[in-house]
Amino acid sequence: MGNQVKSISSKHINPIREDEEEGLQTAEEYVPDVAIREFVQQLASDLQKGEFELPPFPDTAIRVQECIRDPNSDIQSLAAIVATEPALAARLMRMANSAMMRRGPIEVTDIPTAISRVGMDMVQNAAVSFAAREAFKAPKGSPCIEDLVRLRKISITVAAICYIMAKHSGGETNPDEAMLAGLLNSVGKFYIFTQSSDHPALFTDRKALDQLLAQWHTGVARAIVESWSFPDSIAHAVDEQELKERDRRVPADLSDLLFVGNLLGRAGIGAAAHLGDLDALARMGMDAETLHTMLCENEEEIQSLVSAMT
Repeated sequence: MGNQVKSISSKHINPIREDEEEGLQTAEEYVPDVAIREFVQQLASDLQKGEFELPPFPDTAIRVQECIRDPNSDIQSLAAIVATEPALAARLMRMANSAMMRRGPIEVTDIPTAISRVGMDMVQNAAVSFAAREAFKAPKGSPCIEDLVRLRKISITVAAICYIMAKHSGGETNPDEAMLAGLLNSVGKFYIFTQSSDHPALFTDRKALDQLLAQWHTGVARAIVESWSFPDSIAHAVDEQELKERDRRVPADLSDLLFVGNLLGRAGIGAAAHLGDLDALARMGMDAETLHTMLCENEEEIQSLVSAMT
């Protein structure tokens, strides 16, 4: 997992160009022109040239993934890797003892038993959650620190909601993969926030930064997910997570779960009852009221997982 990505197609790049008259008129109303243009032009250039510099994926998380993919590995070898990173080990123990994973009154107190309880795929999710926290850190005093804290909480909430939807909707989506997609859905925003911390002018008008995030984050997320060698299904999902209009005649995929999960990760699961007739819900084979009931019935599990992974 290197710290550069290959060049990506133009559909993943959405810069503000001088010939986009309408976009310029909008930008001129509230965007600090020089700052945002310089930032966007540099970002576009880096993406197209394959010089998109990323913070390295933490070594422990890489070793966890390699161990899980090794057909000859076992719980003991994975436990030995997890034990080298106390923060990851603590997160895994909290997950194993959460309401979602706990079996009866017995509390897990050792790493091998924790792995046995949650499963290896969930260990990978714990490692990804840890890695994202370590990889995207803003310098002390950065104007985006509060944004990063808030975004981490939302990302974990989205992941938990996606897990529950995949687990209880009756579809073919793997719940652990749905959680992984949820954990990675905001990496584009993490990257933009940490990079823009070097351009304080971007924070002088929140509307400008929000526009930048909205235009760019899905394409950047796909580039990062591909760089970190996650499955194509995850890369596709983060790239298309905000597509509202979708073909109702085909089954749901991960991007449908992310679309709904993002709405509810910000508005709260109570908002599920008011989602209306969404294409994503139709593809998932349910309506808004059914989803609302499902999430309310599993609210304790969602909250316990969020607490364990935060």
